[in-house]
Amino acid sequence: MRHAEEMVWPGGENSFRLGIGELRAIEQRCDAGCFVVMMRLLSSQCKIDDVLAPIRLGLIGGGMAEKDAQRIVDGVLAETASPYTLTVTAAEILRRFLMWDGEDQPASGEQKAGAATADPR
Repeated sequence: MRHAEEMVWPGGENSFRLGIGELRAIEQRCDAGCFVVMMRLLSSQCKIDDVLAPIRLGLIGGGMAEKDAQRIVDGVLAETASPYTLTVTAAEILRRFLMWDGEDQPASGEQKAGAATADPR
């Protein structure tokens, strides 16, 4: 899985990461697959947990304590940004950890496409 990534969002600048555990937790919390959740966010047909779960779990996956992540999300929601505004943040967090080209993390023992191979002769 990918490493944590720094993001600027209405709550400040934080590290976010969604590993397999966080992705599964989002699916459970939102009662839908992560790609479905992302599409609901992008089409403005989302539930409140579709917005809040990727942000909170992304902060936790990025190394923040659960209590602190919940406090920050609650504070941002109460004082800084509407749930609608936070849909952009939630969709971006999901995009970063569901959709990447993999160039920075080649599979073990595999060559990059187009890489020269040794002459088998």
